[in-house]
Amino acid sequence: MPYTVVVDKLASTSEKFPVVSINDHDGKSLGTLDVQATAFELKRVPSRLAADFLLIAATVYSLDKIVLRTDASNAWTRVFDVTIPVSETCLWANASSSLNTCVSFLTGDTWTFNFVKAKRQLLGASAVGRVIPKIAEIGAVSLFSGGMDSLAGVIDWLEGNPSKGLLLAGHHDGQMSGPFGDQKNILPVLRKTYPGRIAQSLVRVGNTGESSEITLRGRSLLFIAVAVCVASGYGFEGPLILPENGTIALNVPLSPSRRGSCSTRTAHPFYIALLAQVFAKVGLKYSIENPLMMKTKGEVARTCVNQALFQKLVASSVSCAKRGHKRIWANKHVKSCGRCMPCIYRRAALQSAGLDNELYGSDICAGEVDFNDTETEGPADLRACLSFVQRNPSRREIATLLLANGSLDVSLLDSYADLVVRAFEEIRLLFRAKGTKELKRMAGIKN
Repeated sequence: MPYTVVVDKLASTSEKFPVVSINDHDGKSLGTLDVQATAFELKRVPSRLAADFLLIAATVYSLDKIVLRTDASNAWTRVFDVTIPVSETCLWANASSSLNTCVSFLTGDTWTFNFVKAKRQLLGASAVGRVIPKIAEIGAVSLFSGGMDSLAGVIDWLEGNPSKGLLLAGHHDGQMSGPFGDQKNILPVLRKTYPGRIAQSLVRVGNTGESSEITLRGRSLLFIAVAVCVASGYGFEGPLILPENGTIALNVPLSPSRRGSCSTRTAHPFYIALLAQVFAKVGLKYSIENPLMMKTKGEVARTCVNQALFQKLVASSVSCAKRGHKRIWANKHVKSCGRCMPCIYRRAALQSAGLDNELYGSDICAGEVDFNDTETEGPADLRACLSFVQRNPSRREIATLLLANGSLDVSLLDSYADLVVRAFEEIRLLFRAKGTKELKRMAGIKN
């Protein structure tokens, strides 16, 4: 399906970003971009190449939310043929093949990008801050989501580079405000602990109009694009840190229905390698690094260098993928559902670190999730997890599953498979320590 991004020649939003419309094949607007240009608060205007990338990523993120998968011919894989105005048409055209492959792998759809010459600059003086914090020489820019891995990754980097400053790039969506609150809750303590070493941009980027699709596979690209703009606006080129535990990054399919594009790939090594190809072809000089790639979530929690700080802040972080679906929660006053795979990995991680004292929307270990509910998606993740734990696949079988989910460096395959084994041993230990008899039975765990 063809889509066209139209940048108004004159009009701007209240946030000082050009009015950008995403139109369908009939020229009908599906919505406009919501880019909070005034929240960047940078030293200088980001490069036009960085702004191009932000527009591309914001378009992907928005279309991913707007176009329903159920409307696709196979009720999943959508086809996007997108024309986008950019300042550097030759560079982006040269990178289009790699970009098509990269974004198609990320969202599980088919993407084709076409580029035309932009007639207006996207980011201007409004992205520059009135008061710029003075920090130590910048050593990296890190994604800052408000999640547990993001928290640990930032702490580890600051502890490991004691003389350097760190730029934090945070993204939130006006239609899903939760992450912004998480980021704001964590930041003051980080700044107090590491004075003069942190500068941050917490930027709202999303879209107006109806956004009914909830798979949100494109957020990773947008997050990285925000980080590139932040780095460019500080005149920094170098490491871009994407802190994500290896279990989530690899995201081994727990059941046949979750193989291939049905498994999220927001930090998958193949996706990161493809994005690095795009960067190289257009001249964005940032290496994308995941320092937590070879750790389970439990290992992230247990090995965070500043344990006192991590333990103080971890309760302010959120890992839930379904935090807005409170209708079916047993406890509706909390922030995390407790039943999605990110919540299960998180709870197992905290249990392994002796920190499992959080409340969840539904306590899977206390029998608050109906395994037999087939009318809603509520217990789907838990059932898949229990099935995987019960099957207890060998390392060789796990390696095969990982390869089915995306190209990987074969020399690292055994290490990746061992990581998955360790991650599910953390889950098994959680179930053994706190699960009901029925939960243990379904997981094949004998006391």
